[in-house]
Amino acid sequence: MNDLVTTHDVFRRLADSLSKATDDAFFDQLVAALSDILGVDYVMVARVEEDGEHATTLALWALDRLIANTRYPLTGTPCERVSGHAACHFAHDVCARFPDDPLLVELNVEAYLGVPMYAPDGRPLGLVAAMHSRPIDTSRHAEEVMRITAAHAGTELARRESELLHRGRLLGTNRALKLLSRCNEALIHTEQEPQLLEAICQLAVEVGGYCMAWVGYAMHDETRRIEPRASAGNVQGYLDHITLSWSTDHRNGLGPAGRAVRSGKPVIINDLANDPSFVHWRGMAMQQGFRSLVCLPLKRGGQVFGILALYQPHTEPISDEEGQLLSELADNLAFGIDVLRQRLEQQRVQRAVLQIATAVSARSGAEFLDQLTHHMAEALDAELAFIARLDDADPNRAHTLTIVIDGERQPNFSYTLPGAPCEDVVIEAESIVHDDAGKRLPLEGREALSWVRAYAGRRLDNSAGQPVGLIGVMFARPLHDTELVTSVLQIFAAGVAAELERQEDEAHIRRLAYRDLGTGLPNRTAFMQRLQSAVARADGTRVGLMLLDLNRFKDINDSLGHDIGDKVLAAVANSFSGALLDNEYLARLGGDEFVVLVDPGDMYSITHTASRLLRSLDAPLQIDEQAFEVDVSIGIAFYPDDAGSPRELLKYSDIAMYQAKQQDVPYRFFEAHMEAALASRLDMAKRLAGALLNGSLSLNFQPQVDLASGRLVGAEVLCRWNDPELGAISPAEFIPLAEERGMIVALGNWVINATCRQLAAWKHSGFEMPGQLAINVASRQFDDHQLIATLQRSCAEHSVSASQLGLELTESGFMSDPDQAVAITEALKSLGYGLSIDDFGTGYSSLSYLKRFAADKIKIDMSFVADMLEDDNDHAIVTTIIAMARNLQMDTVAEGVETAEQAQALLAMGCQQAQGYHFGKPLSADAFAAHWLTSALIRER
Repeated sequence: MNDLVTTHDVFRRLADSLSKATDDAFFDQLVAALSDILGVDYVMVARVEEDGEHATTLALWALDRLIANTRYPLTGTPCERVSGHAACHFAHDVCARFPDDPLLVELNVEAYLGVPMYAPDGRPLGLVAAMHSRPIDTSRHAEEVMRITAAHAGTELARRESELLHRGRLLGTNRALKLLSRCNEALIHTEQEPQLLEAICQLAVEVGGYCMAWVGYAMHDETRRIEPRASAGNVQGYLDHITLSWSTDHRNGLGPAGRAVRSGKPVIINDLANDPSFVHWRGMAMQQGFRSLVCLPLKRGGQVFGILALYQPHTEPISDEEGQLLSELADNLAFGIDVLRQRLEQQRVQRAVLQIATAVSARSGAEFLDQLTHHMAEALDAELAFIARLDDADPNRAHTLTIVIDGERQPNFSYTLPGAPCEDVVIEAESIVHDDAGKRLPLEGREALSWVRAYAGRRLDNSAGQPVGLIGVMFARPLHDTELVTSVLQIFAAGVAAELERQEDEAHIRRLAYRDLGTGLPNRTAFMQRLQSAVARADGTRVGLMLLDLNRFKDINDSLGHDIGDKVLAAVANSFSGALLDNEYLARLGGDEFVVLVDPGDMYSITHTASRLLRSLDAPLQIDEQAFEVDVSIGIAFYPDDAGSPRELLKYSDIAMYQAKQQDVPYRFFEAHMEAALASRLDMAKRLAGALLNGSLSLNFQPQVDLASGRLVGAEVLCRWNDPELGAISPAEFIPLAEERGMIVALGNWVINATCRQLAAWKHSGFEMPGQLAINVASRQFDDHQLIATLQRSCAEHSVSASQLGLELTESGFMSDPDQAVAITEALKSLGYGLSIDDFGTGYSSLSYLKRFAADKIKIDMSFVADMLEDDNDHAIVTTIIAMARNLQMDTVAEGVETAEQAQALLAMGCQQAQGYHFGKPLSADAFAAHWLTSALIRER
């Protein structure tokens, strides 16, 4: 060492060198720095291997350069002397001291200084050595520098080994996960047990990275052998040369395989070379390269029946996560083996049964059950075999579906279960009476079956586990060996139960396909098949078809809900069914439409049929303590008189029904002109839809006046339609059409927007409309959740105040859902809109709800006003309405006032306002403004 180097310089240079050493080149930089600081030719850092007899250099510096690392034996080298915590120093002649160390001789080393290297936890790891071609002077802190360097080297080496161990454990866990996944795939797709075992072993080697894997079964012979059944990897005769047992009485049963079988727990040996329990197999294992072992028990029903053994070529311990995954793998393998064995057992029994019961047909249905019963008797050499279904209504009865005695099919019969062996079958799922069974047979067959000695039966369960029937056999001799009988019955029972459930499913599907679930009647599909069949075989006879549609049925659904509506439909179907004869076929098409096919049928007979159907609804229907009066409209058509095909016949009866509904008559026969009328109405509906878009709709306004002063107080808005081709169309025609075709909401919204637009136009022209413009709101529009939004949007768009609009609501419109109507009217009132109840007295008002409505006015229907001066009843009604409105703090508006006498009488009764031809007819917007708004301005001046 250079004597001029001071102690301070030595440690400063050492600190600088250690701080600059990077992770990847740490040891390389360390030996280079140490050579420079100590001034020596050679420096090495070496790791002593686990056997304690060899060392491997981590870095080796020689004559100012790194040379390749090497592995060398410690025996006969100065490194062998580096132990404990003392430094090993040979100041000179080191080659002469260790003539068997080729490295010293090759490097011509004169002096040697070595210190041990420890991990931070005190574990010895290796050594750091400095060698020189001249003596090494240790007087200047050389040994201390070496120890500091060894401490840092030990820390870095321990860190790397810990990181490598962690990475190895993570890789092991990942390998185990991948192995588990691949093995599960093999469990699913492998059909035979030997192939499954081979596949698992092969995957353990290829995917799991184990150098050898094998599966062995624990035998129950005298020596309790563990017999290898499959293996993969580096086997090379290893399993042929070892003997394993799971008995504690044999030394070969004390190893890991035997312990795993006995304990039912995994046995892990991380170091086979040093484990005393593995001494009998150590030599062969070491020769094969096996260094560690995992033995995993295979269990079925809590009992160990074998092991899965996995060998590794290293001694790195298995992590807990990897161990858990391997245990799961073993459990899955055991389950897969169990499933394959059960499947094999089932196949064995099935083959035995099929060999006995040959030629069982694959056909289904009653013939299949007959054949099955024959072969069941043959398979078991029984004198009697039967299949029975339990009674759905009476759980104490059963009905035979097929019964065979001495090979002959017998008539089916019903019998009681209590006290009979069949009752035991239903309760216990299986019953065997070895002798004297005839004494317990049902009374219905006890005398005829007095010869019966033995009985065996099996319950039939559906896929939901519910009993549906039973099968059984009877013998003329006592029954001793029951194992085959129970196995065969179990297999036959599975087939019969599946067939019965298939038949039930087929019947259910047929019911779903051809029956209406709500009423139990044939549905449209079943009806069309029946109609097509009737038309096809008519051959000169007439076939009559009646289409029936309930009137105002929607009101029931809307007011009381679909649940009540469905019950009404079911009650109607029941009433109709009770009114029909054998040649009259009733079905439900859907909704509230029914059809009756009369085959054969003529004008006379079908008229009587219609009368019977109408009379069936004379009495109110009683449903949930409520009474419903239901009537029906009927359309009638004949084949071949009216129609040439089934679909035409249905179409024309529908047209006739529509005419009956339009004309408010109970039934109508189809006539040729009806089709043209329907086509015209469809065309009108199409034109109305276009009118909502193209502007052919307009508004008229009928004045409403104060009866006392005659001044204008408002006007009713009336919609008018003038079609370019059809001309002027009455509201009495197009408004019901709009309701029927679902356009009434759109029409109402158009009227709202057009009214707001007209108010804005009058204001722009200098006219001011006194009072409110009253807009009729249809019941469908009142139910529309967007009504308030539509009103608000139109008012905002045209700068119209809500107080300028009044809404006229019919009783039928708001009484379909009174509670909702109260909420809507309160909301409209709070926004400033006026509200009137239109056509009061013609609907079915509830006064308890009426007083809750936030209405301003009640409009007296013109039907009462027209005759009130001549008819005392009408006069009394008008008087009552006015008085009631006064008490409810509402104004009254009389409609249809035609004469001065009517106006004076109404004023005398206390009515405030009126409208009608006596005051003015409906006028266009311009005419109304010229006649009324101008006059109003003049009077104001």
